[in-house]
Amino acid sequence: MKIKLTTIEDKEYEPENITQITFIQSAGVACDCFCAVFKSRSFCGEIVSVRVFDNDTLIFNGYCDNQRITVDKDGFEIFFYARSTAAVLVDNEALPFTYNKPTAKQLCFTFAEPFGFICDLPIVKSDEQYEVEKGVTCYGAISNFVAMTAGAKIYITPKNCIKLLTESRDIKNLNCYTILSSKAVINRSEPLSQICFKKTSSSPYNLHTMAQVQGEFGLNERRRYVNLSSLEPWQREKAILQRLKNSYEDYKMLEITVFGYVTDRLYQRFSYNSDIGCFDDYILTEKKYTCDEKGRYTRMILKKKIDIKEITYVD
Repeated sequence: MKIKLTTIEDKEYEPENITQITFIQSAGVACDCFCAVFKSRSFCGEIVSVRVFDNDTLIFNGYCDNQRITVDKDGFEIFFYARSTAAVLVDNEALPFTYNKPTAKQLCFTFAEPFGFICDLPIVKSDEQYEVEKGVTCYGAISNFVAMTAGAKIYITPKNCIKLLTESRDIKNLNCYTILSSKAVINRSEPLSQICFKKTSSSPYNLHTMAQVQGEFGLNERRRYVNLSSLEPWQREKAILQRLKNSYEDYKMLEITVFGYVTDRLYQRFSYNSDIGCFDDYILTEKKYTCDEKGRYTRMILKKKIDIKEITYVD
């Protein structure tokens, strides 16, 4: 892994005596995070931007948020923490406005392209109004719209391209990696059985969206009441369904630590066989690569996608 730093004087610096690296990518989180510690005989200067390569492939491109310099008789020890370029869209607030029948590309043109980002999203549109409220970031203005309209997440590549995060078509075998440790996690306290909702303030909670798998998994009854009167009509049932599905996101998980750096992208599908069980079609949702005195390893978080077999009915 090669690190290239650019200083405030616009000088490029490549640290060599690196003692620690941490690189985190998470689905649904705007920014990738990269931090490192290295030693040097001289001070490299104030770090502005960070690029990281795996062989010749750019895997991280971002800006330094925090830098700490320690000096003693042995020289300088420098720590830096950086977020990917998506930080620009997270750190800037979107102008509040109500859009009439917008598309995702239109929102990208308004909120992302002025900062140098490229839109590579498919056709995602609404036939109704979409309101960007006060306090929403430029990233949130785009990602919230895509989530509500298409039920999907976006991500930003190291080359500043905005894409839809999609599951891989193929399923890889996780056993091809050198497994250092594995853990299966089952969270039975989070899945909801149903959401009762109403569309106007004066109406009763007589609309219900139910997850039929609740009985299949033997889960306890867990009900929520939601008033949807503040949402646009086209957002209402989608918001309920997304909330119900999201409650099952962490129901079944795998935490796998493997040797070395994992190049597979987020949302790659995997199968895994071990002494703790057989796990088919789990989705990679987080990678945390660490390089330190203990070695080089990647912790992978994988989640089982649950078909909740939802139904909606009226009392």
